Amino acid sequence: LALTRALAIELARDKIRVNAVLPGAVETTMLYAGLSRGHLQGEGVAELVEQLGSKHVMGRVGQPGEIAEAIYFLADGRRSAFMTGQSLVVDGGAIASLSTE
Repeated sequence: LALTRALAIELARDKIRVNAVLPGAVETTMLYAGLSRGHLQGEGVAELVEQLGSKHVMGRVGQPGEIAEAIYFLADGRRSAFMTGQSLVVDGGAIASLSTE
């Protein structure tokens, strides 16, 4: 986050905006591969994904398209023209739930 802010300050004079997307758990092959380590032939991995999702306020893990929409928003120079040095958290409320535990 400090790098995002530092680059935003440095590059603003060149009209370059720098922002970051902070995704939560996203249902991808990488997520399944990471969770399947230590599980024989992926047994129980679907249950682990479900458990992980239950820790999010929204009750599920994210989908790749949901993260892509956040990136599209930041890339759209009209919609996010006045944003730089920011972190856009797209985690289904995972961080919010940590503060209440």
